Amino acid sequence: MHMQKEREFQTPDIYLSAAITILLNTEPSYKVLNGKTFFCFLATDELYRAMSLYNSGIEINAIDFSGVVKRLRGEAITRRSGGQHG
Repeated sequence: MHMQKEREFQTPDIYLSAAITILLNTEPSYKVLNGKTFFCFLATDELYRAMSLYNSGIEINAIDFSGVVKRLRGEAITRRSGGQHG
């Protein structure tokens, strides 16, 4: 079965990534380019809806948000310093 490569949205913005992670209940994958970690999500209608909600100031639970930001930052640092890839 031939699988078509899914389109991917990549961003270095940890706050946007945390909001997407919470709003879509999905984890990003990671890419390190030129020493910078990018958070990658499938480019879907739901993704663009979540980004629109975030940009229009949807309320997100602050404790959840800060927890996800910390976790994503840890993942980004681990990958940037040559830890896991994925």
